[in-house]
Amino acid sequence: MARKVILDMDPGTDDALALLLALSSPELELLGVTTVAGNTSLENTSINARRVLEHVGRGEVPVYRGASGPLARALVTAEHVHGSDGLGGVGLSAPREAPREGAVEFIAGKVYEDPGEVVLIATGPLTNLALLFARYPDVPRLLGELIIMGGAYFQTHYGRGNVTPIAEFNIYNDPEAAQMVINPSVRPHCVGLDVTMNPAGWLGSSEVEKLSRSGSVKARLAARLVQYHVERAGHMEVHDVVAVAAAVDSSMFEWKEMVVEVLTCGEVARGVTAPRRPRSAEAPNAVVCVDADWEWFKGMLLERLMG
Repeated sequence: MARKVILDMDPGTDDALALLLALSSPELELLGVTTVAGNTSLENTSINARRVLEHVGRGEVPVYRGASGPLARALVTAEHVHGSDGLGGVGLSAPREAPREGAVEFIAGKVYEDPGEVVLIATGPLTNLALLFARYPDVPRLLGELIIMGGAYFQTHYGRGNVTPIAEFNIYNDPEAAQMVINPSVRPHCVGLDVTMNPAGWLGSSEVEKLSRSGSVKARLAARLVQYHVERAGHMEVHDVVAVAAAVDSSMFEWKEMVVEVLTCGEVARGVTAPRRPRSAEAPNAVVCVDADWEWFKGMLLERLMG
């Protein structure tokens, strides 16, 4: 039976690619998309989610707008990475249907409808989730699973920051939210830069060529998204796609339980996800990804998008 999934995201080129993978995976039933400001403004992320869904013929999937900024800080965006519209200027049509309001209420409603069954995959700042847990304190124990793309946990050579030397973008953007969400009652599966910055998982010109030759609308859109980054950096880092792949088959990843402290004080330490020794009888509050089967990942991704 397919896993019931909600994507909480800030599209973003790699979010868009993650959305395409979710739509292409029979293991996942996408209940809806909730949006948050991050890679670009909430207006852009919400419209981008609808643009992608409608472009590939999945306009029936609802999109709900969430938080327009962090809990206690100014928003930091990444248009320098994702383009002024957040989608690399790939030229998708304006959506026919506007995004709806009420991301937090939508997630809570779906969780209450199917307790223990909903998998929430968060690939942006964790503001929506912090608001969800604050307003509906019983939701964390009713979630089937929470998968986060965020953090750098210093577990591999790649586990360093991408917005500061020691902090990852999503956690850095709203560390107070991350502090609320990464806790023992939820114990999220965290896919961070320790794995996503491994070049073995990046996409490049060869993937663009394969995707471009496909007759699939999803593959052709994916090719344009990847090509945008290839032209600028020589490759595309697919952080958010890895989080969705973990929902498809977590056995293709290596995980490590640990206690993680999210630092919020001071600009130097802001957004650091610091592993530490557990105190007496302290339970792990996160399950951190430390490796992946990249051959499986790339093969699965291309097969799904071109299928």
